Amino acid sequence: MRILILGGSGRTGQLVINEALIRGHTITALVRKPDSLEPRPGLTIVQGTPLEKSDVEKAITATPGDLPSATVITLNAVRVSDNPWSANASPPRMMADSNAHTVAAMKAHGIRKIVTMSAFGVADSWPNMHFLLRMTIKTSNMSHQWEDHAAVDREVKQSGLDYVLVRPVMLKEGEPKPIRFFGDVGAKGVGLTSSITRKSVARFLVDAAEKSDWDRSTPVVTN
Repeated sequence: MRILILGGSGRTGQLVINEALIRGHTITALVRKPDSLEPRPGLTIVQGTPLEKSDVEKAITATPGDLPSATVITLNAVRVSDNPWSANASPPRMMADSNAHTVAAMKAHGIRKIVTMSAFGVADSWPNMHFLLRMTIKTSNMSHQWEDHAAVDREVKQSGLDYVLVRPVMLKEGEPKPIRFFGDVGAKGVGLTSSITRKSVARFLVDAAEKSDWDRSTPVVTN
């Protein structure tokens, strides 16, 4: 199975590539800086940005006769630091426009499966996030990321594709651990300090690309 990944040079994206290659899949990664990824057997690196429709098309057709069967997107809007109040370094609709260009290209080539890493607290899961976290997001520059995520959520659901919008809680480093699922909106049991390792999320993103179990859902996941 060939998987197109957008965001493959990021922390979670690199783990998705590792996991998919271990499972015997082949990967096409669209990245701005090709030297951000180590060349490996099974990995095709394409230079470009998902903010350009032509670059997404170039990535999809980079391996003639072997189109991707699924797309995994691990993009996230960038701030100048991890501080919630630091300035944004990405366009307002960076994630939404990237997903929109990808959806259009996928439809043109008959590719139906898209797995996007979203976040707990996006869209209809917002009321179930702890109020202290909601206050932090609303009063900081993180609000722009959540607005972008919400646009992705709305537009991908309307795309007609077989989507999985994965909603992890707070991401942290560490080894993969068993995943707990809290439905599509995290109605009960997700606490203020709930977290999940990036390796756990990477494994689940590949699971979701391989299987149809979570199609057309927005699973909230924690460890």
